[in-house]
Amino acid sequence: MADNLQNGSSGVLKRLVQALLGLSTSLVAVLFLLGAIIVSVLMVLTIDILWDGRLNAELEFAGVVVPFFDGLLLVGLFMGLLSEIRKEAVRREVAEKAIRILNEELENKVRERTQQLLDVQEELVRKEKLVLLGQVADTVGHELRNPLGVMNNAVYFLQTTLVDADETTREYLGIIKEEIVDAERIVSDLLDAVRTKPPRPETVEVAGLIEQALRKCEVPASITVRLEVPGTLPALLVDPGQMHQVFWNLITNALEAMPGGGTLEITAVEDQAAKTVLVAVRDSGSGIGPEQQARLFQPMFTTKARRVGLGLVVVRDLTQANGGSVGVESVLGEGSTFLVTLPTAKSETGDLSRHGQ
Repeated sequence: MADNLQNGSSGVLKRLVQALLGLSTSLVAVLFLLGAIIVSVLMVLTIDILWDGRLNAELEFAGVVVPFFDGLLLVGLFMGLLSEIRKEAVRREVAEKAIRILNEELENKVRERTQQLLDVQEELVRKEKLVLLGQVADTVGHELRNPLGVMNNAVYFLQTTLVDADETTREYLGIIKEEIVDAERIVSDLLDAVRTKPPRPETVEVAGLIEQALRKCEVPASITVRLEVPGTLPALLVDPGQMHQVFWNLITNALEAMPGGGTLEITAVEDQAAKTVLVAVRDSGSGIGPEQQARLFQPMFTTKARRVGLGLVVVRDLTQANGGSVGVESVLGEGSTFLVTLPTAKSETGDLSRHGQ
């Protein structure tokens, strides 16, 4: 019971202090003086009446004047204490705010370090996979290319000699040729992923690179191609062969993402401040989910059947080797956009010395 009384009195005192802190200093002083005078007068009146049953004017006057001056002294002391309490409250508020800011900064740093660790781990996994591929790429790749070349020549020979063959024979010869092309592409991706050569930069036009890549691709009649590549764009300083391979891979992927037809959009814009050109290859396919987007540029990851997941690895490695970067934006059901940023010939990053030439 004693504990309950103590807790109750502490709560009342705490609420009283909080209420006083919310008032102005002058108002607190006036209330304190009025309270002291009223209490003193009541006490004097009570004592006077109980003492002799009569009111003594001098005693009542003294009962007002004395507590007034005593109250002034106490008010001064109380105001000083109240001022210190307010300063302490402000200091605590400032300290709590500083602690909150520090905690937020620490949380941000922890998130940044965690993301950096994840990125490093992802890069280590990627390099380990590439090392493993490199151990077999040269031997297996060359061993496969020779028979594939022989098979391709044989199919070409049969297609030219069997002009009068029936429809079924021509159909199966076409299927064999398509399978050989797919196999050659897998071998090329495998070899390119593990032996990226240093670029030999030249001054090239963006439009020329894209048009060359488009000419090499077989665009189905069900797909509409839209080009927005201004002729006023600055020239790039990149390896034309490597960047041709980059754009060919991206365009081929975009076409394969639209088996039922659609629109292929290729746009290019200049960022004068960064001295770069951004090339966007956009398809109207089914799009890529967020989980798959995070793994798109990892070796051995693919969303397509009969692929080894190296095409985009080649795209990233070649783009980075030429001083650029590649990213992806995709929404399920709306298509995907691959963004390639490359330095212009007038940029400092696009210097021949950067490539060790």
